[in-house]
Formats: sequence, C-alpha cells, structure tokens
Amino acid sequence: MDQDLHILTGAPGTGKTAVLGHLTTPIRRIDEPAREVLAEHRAAGEQDAQETSTERFVELILQRSIAKYETALEWGEPVMFDRGIPDCIAYALHLGVDPQPAVEASMAHRYNEHVLILEPWEEIYTTDEERNMTFNQVLSFHESVQEAYQIAGYTLDVVPRARIEERASFVDRSIKRA
Repeated sequence: MDQDLHILTGAPGTGKTAVLGHLTTPIRRIDEPAREVLAEHRAAGEQDAQETSTERFVELILQRSIAKYETALEWGEPVMFDRGIPDCIAYALHLGVDPQPAVEASMAHRYNEHVLILEPWEEIYTTDEERNMTFNQVLSFHESVQEAYQIAGYTLDVVPRARIEERASFVDRSIKRA
C-alpha cells in the first residue's frame, strides 16, 4: 500500500474537480480517466464508448487507471487521484459488467487506505457533456462506489458538505495526516 497515493472519489457531480482545484497542499493530481475516455471518443467523432459497449468502456477506464497509477508510482511523490482503480469496480457494478478484472487490479495496485469520498448533493449537481445522469442515477452510482471501495478493502472518509474552500481544507488536512 502506498501512503502517498491518495484518492478523492464520489459519484458524478459531487464536486471532486472543484475541490481538487482549491487544494493548497502541494500535490500532483491525476485527472479522472472516465471523463478522458468519453472526451476522446467525442473528439474522434465516435459514438460514446459507454453507450456502444459498457464492457469495453469499463475495460478502457481500467487500463487508463492502471497506467495512471503506474506513472504516479514513478514520480515518487504524493499524488491525489480524481478516482482510483476501485472506481472501475463501481462502473462495472453500476453498468452490469463483470467487476472481477477491476477487483483483481484493485487488490494489486494499492493506495492510501483512507479514501476521501464526496457524497451526492442535489443543490450542487449539474450536468454537462460527459455527466448526463439524473440525480437518482447519481444516488445509485454512489452506492456502487461505496460497495466498490468496501470490496477493495478501503476505509471511506466522508468529506463534509460545506463551502468549496472548507471541503478543500478538509482534504488538505487529510493528506497531511497520511
């Protein structure tokens, strides 16, 4: 387990990217693989990978997540991930795909045992080109995220609902305690 590899997770629209943008702790950040995969497919004029083959979509984000993990290990410094490999378990569970490859990868590639999670918050939820779930779907995905991290053997630490600066401060303090 690598104590310097941290994860901030949560369902879509919970504020992960915004919180990461407000961190004051000097830490490298790794962007969310699923959003990258979806954006690449759109840029290439291809149909949404998630819609054409949910199995292929989960496979692509798992491959991307593992590659990002391995790159972060090479840096040899603290890193904060916007989602980690266990999130691939959540995508598999949520989309009805076999989660076993993601479970195996999650056991082989370990992060800090305390994972920070943002809970769904309807007042801040918005949609965009990659995020088109209804809020009820977000709630369901949140349950998949919680189950995924439980399966992978992590402790979830809930980031409290508060102003963005206060949420970022909570994350900063969590990184410093690790």
